[in-house]
Amino acid sequence: MKGFIKSIILFLIPIVVLAISLEIRIRHIPNSYELKSEYLENKAERIETLILGSSHSFYGINPKYFTAPAFNMSNVSQSPDVDLAILKSYEHQLTNLKTVVIRLSYDTLFEQLKLSPEDWRLKDYKLYTNVDLDYTLKHNSEVLAMGLKQSLEVLKNEYFNNTPLLNCDSLGFGKVKSQLKTIDLDNAGRIAAKRHTISSWHLLHKNSEVFKKIIEHCNQRHIKVLVVTPPAYKSYVNNLNTNQVDKMVETGIYLGEKYENCSYHNFMTRLNLIHSDFYDADHLNSTGAKKFSLILNSLIEN
Repeated sequence: MKGFIKSIILFLIPIVVLAISLEIRIRHIPNSYELKSEYLENKAERIETLILGSSHSFYGINPKYFTAPAFNMSNVSQSPDVDLAILKSYEHQLTNLKTVVIRLSYDTLFEQLKLSPEDWRLKDYKLYTNVDLDYTLKHNSEVLAMGLKQSLEVLKNEYFNNTPLLNCDSLGFGKVKSQLKTIDLDNAGRIAAKRHTISSWHLLHKNSEVFKKIIEHCNQRHIKVLVVTPPAYKSYVNNLNTNQVDKMVETGIYLGEKYENCSYHNFMTRLNLIHSDFYDADHLNSTGAKKFSLILNSLIEN
């Protein structure tokens, strides 16, 4: 029995050493969450427009094109409950905040990060920011949250595949992997629309309430809220579920009518963007983001 236990220990030692080494190495790689947190900790008083949301705003709204000082605090798969937590966690630093821009995408009302297959991303908020969320034990560790295989993939991407963890600029705007990437937008639109069409609406009420809390939180601080549905390519729009789209629009209109400090703007098909403005069927590239950002800036300024 003692020999068996000894064998198990000897087997586990290299795995534990590898896991600890990976943890240390990954934590020393610069990443966008750390950059954004440091900005909010040290320069939040400069921000007059704060951009919140998921990858649609991360890659689609560039603070560079706003007249007033702006910052993009969006992240991939960031859900409305996380947006609210960010506002509350940094409210004392955001002393000059006048406008919040937050996305309302096709899938926004029906998902939450903590209940999704990507809940491992919560470790980025736990480890690198001061955002107060419902964390579990695994969110205290890169390796525990991602697993050994994905942790090794992170190192491979960082040092060999030119896919750094720090994938945003100094104002939080996301850098797409390649502006020269050729993609079949027709096929990509069908795939993305199917992926974002939700079979269960059980989170609809919760997320609608979260939007209300965000707007009410801002109203108490005399902050305006722009709820925006980002542009999407026609192949994506044409394959969406009509009922889900209607609920998205209905919710946006309701929020805009209910709250004086809130307005809703649906840009899903309004901007007449072309193929070369998109990275994929539901994400803008830097060219499309410039066009969209300038439109949003004009709404804020006027």
